[in-house]
Amino acid sequence: LKELRNSVPFMETSTSVSSVSASRCRGTANQTGFEMAASTPLLEHWVSAYRNDHRGRPLLDIGCAYGRNVLAAAQRLEGSRSDGTEVQIVACDCAKEHLAVVDELEISGVKTAWGKLPEDLEEAAAVASDVGGFSGILLSEVLHQLPGSSIEKTLMAMIDLLAPGGTLCITMFSPNANFSGGACPVGKHMRHVFEERRGEGKRWPGEGFRLKELLEELKAPVHLDAEAMKCFCAYHHCATAEQLRRAAEEAGFQVLLAQQARHPGHAEAFWGEGGESTQLVAVKPKPSEMEI
Repeated sequence: LKELRNSVPFMETSTSVSSVSASRCRGTANQTGFEMAASTPLLEHWVSAYRNDHRGRPLLDIGCAYGRNVLAAAQRLEGSRSDGTEVQIVACDCAKEHLAVVDELEISGVKTAWGKLPEDLEEAAAVASDVGGFSGILLSEVLHQLPGSSIEKTLMAMIDLLAPGGTLCITMFSPNANFSGGACPVGKHMRHVFEERRGEGKRWPGEGFRLKELLEELKAPVHLDAEAMKCFCAYHHCATAEQLRRAAEEAGFQVLLAQQARHPGHAEAFWGEGGESTQLVAVKPKPSEMEI
């Protein structure tokens, strides 16, 4: 567990900005990506869902990795329940190694559950059934690993897991993201293909990029050791705020926020011209708000 908790440098080069070496991401145990170097920019939206739920129904973090967002939320909620024993946050991940790390942290009010998107979420569903649904669900940097059809299934599953009036928070990569310092050939290529597909009317023009292969083929200047390089996801999906908004509304959500902005956990050398992170906040309507 100690080895798993050690940070893996996302990128360190002599030309990269100084914050990259000070701010590290962790390669995931299942080598499918990285835990961001800072909490989700939607943390307050997610935590507020719990604070505003009069029944105190718990939060759910799907794809929790080593628990950065879970810990940040727990710190903000400390003391908000008088007995200190009820579950405030369920940390869910498909890698048991990640859940073991979260369990070892012994965070008050946190329960772990194994689960995998889009629909293998039985342990989280059991909690939802017991409490009447989650007050808020966070999907932080996980949807970019799914094709569009699975994103749509995931959104439908979130509707089932949320309590009426519950909040869904999502961040994922937009087409504006880069993956190496300077003029990123991979980002440029992906944006070109994305626009071509969008012009052809593709519903999800950003799905299906083979990121690892592109980094090698286009000789992108990413300076990582071999172990860290393994953590780049093989499959990559980028989506715009409007594409994510459309899918959420079709699943039955009311969208409060859909934007493309900077993510504080991304290394600056991966920034493009702005809007590299697609961010969405949406709510499950209460029965009285649903169309008849």
